[in-house]
Amino acid sequence: MSLIRSLWKCTFSPRLFKICEVTWIGHLVDKSYEPKNLERWSDQIVISLHIVTAAIWSITLYAAPLIAIAVPFMYQRGYSFTDNVFCLSKLATGAGALFVASLAARGYSRVNNPVYVKFIQTLNEAHLQYNERTKQELHKYDFEFWAWPVDFDISELEGNRFADKLTLRQIATASGRLKRQSGKDFLFAIPCKLFSYIAAHIVAIKMIYPGSVSIISWAIGSTLSKGRIDLIKQGGERFKLVTANKNEIDTMFVDRRNKNTNGDILVITCEGNCGFYETGIISTPLNKGYSVLGWNHPGFGGSTGAPYPDQEEKAIDCIMRFAIDRLKFPEKRIILYGWSIGGYTATWAAMNYPSIQSLVVLDATFDDIFPLAMKAMPPSLEGLIRNIIRDYFNLNIAEQLNRYNGTVLLVRRTDDEIVCTPNNSLAGNRGNILLTKLLLRRYPHLFSGTSESGTVLSTFLSAEASDKKSILELRVEEKRCLELIAADVRKNNGVISYPSTLGQDCNVKTKLQLILFLATMYMKDQSSSHCIPLTVDLFHPGWDPASTITVK
Repeated sequence: MSLIRSLWKCTFSPRLFKICEVTWIGHLVDKSYEPKNLERWSDQIVISLHIVTAAIWSITLYAAPLIAIAVPFMYQRGYSFTDNVFCLSKLATGAGALFVASLAARGYSRVNNPVYVKFIQTLNEAHLQYNERTKQELHKYDFEFWAWPVDFDISELEGNRFADKLTLRQIATASGRLKRQSGKDFLFAIPCKLFSYIAAHIVAIKMIYPGSVSIISWAIGSTLSKGRIDLIKQGGERFKLVTANKNEIDTMFVDRRNKNTNGDILVITCEGNCGFYETGIISTPLNKGYSVLGWNHPGFGGSTGAPYPDQEEKAIDCIMRFAIDRLKFPEKRIILYGWSIGGYTATWAAMNYPSIQSLVVLDATFDDIFPLAMKAMPPSLEGLIRNIIRDYFNLNIAEQLNRYNGTVLLVRRTDDEIVCTPNNSLAGNRGNILLTKLLLRRYPHLFSGTSESGTVLSTFLSAEASDKKSILELRVEEKRCLELIAADVRKNNGVISYPSTLGQDCNVKTKLQLILFLATMYMKDQSSSHCIPLTVDLFHPGWDPASTITVK
């Protein structure tokens, strides 16, 4: 490779973080890449300018309609733009010159660093001929993910059409809830819609998904790198997936097939609003011996895009197709595990891939994001917040969950400080509402003919652990409940279908018993706050009503 070409490659190649080496006894050890001082300082300047430029561009892009309105008004008031434009142009020219000089200095320093040159040669070889050998060599380096070769592109699958998938927007349109405004109503709504659009793209997206803020990924970059290396040491393999809308999704797959009892089952993890697979919920199923596929939201870590619902849906759809078509896990051997806001993508996938083994765990999640958004905002802004949520962030987990008929396990954090309205209230935990909506849809006859059902369930879910135990001992005959459920399953020839006929011919007392019993089977409690990792004991495939049938 010529000097000029090498200099060009090194100038515009990715940042290198760590280097992994295999010892003579087969252990993988890692060490940090040590750039020379010139590369270190020039790289910091390039990163800083990139972050500032991206922030200015984002604000300018979405505030353009307001700027277009404000400029004529300011001009009429006699405001002079000439001096300000001249100052801004000088500032931009200076920043541009600094940026170019920093790039050149970075490239010069890298081309004189043999460690970096060897990395570039390995990366180039992988791009030219991507196979198991070159990928194994590439795994020895931890670097910026944008330069990683593509492993899987969903658009190359035959017959895969995202338009055929079910979404909340399609459900709302079909049910008549999503109506088009016309005439005078449409014209009067334009200012509000315009403001909602700007607020959603500048403010709301960052508040709902703080992990998508570039400076957060930059600040915890070393922690994420360490997490990736730790997973690779456990047998993890990194993949780049391309979604239907061309986002690149950063994923990590740990294959435990033929190694552990649970290894033939794949757990797909869906992280929270500031969670990354490198440091998130992936550890719990790994500790239980499952094969695990973790991924980062669009706009998180190495993934491109932004975590709007449509991009989230395309991302999890791509993950599912990758697991089924490339990793060769049958749908019935896939478990979905969603934590907090990750419950949205987990339930979306369950709704569209109903043959999965189970939806476990919907951990510390909620029914609908709107009440949680209102908790953080003044009541006077309710109309605006409702428009933003319903138009751009309609994360209605309960509605998606109720379109999945398989096994479900909910885990509630008893000291949850995030998903409660009001704060730190067990009675106000939105997981209670999610469970209630699930039971109402699956077992409607238990709630018909009596007004006590909802009250008894609410009281039970609001009770402390010791009080719940007393309620169950006094009011619930577990053996009787299991017999009734088994009889209902047999009545349908062993096929589980919802809505169920359970409780159709029962008296009020029996219905209340069944409600309380089902609540204990579908939801488990962990005595902790929102962000404490799920204990291994609570991670299991959940309760299947078909298991109540005695096998002879």
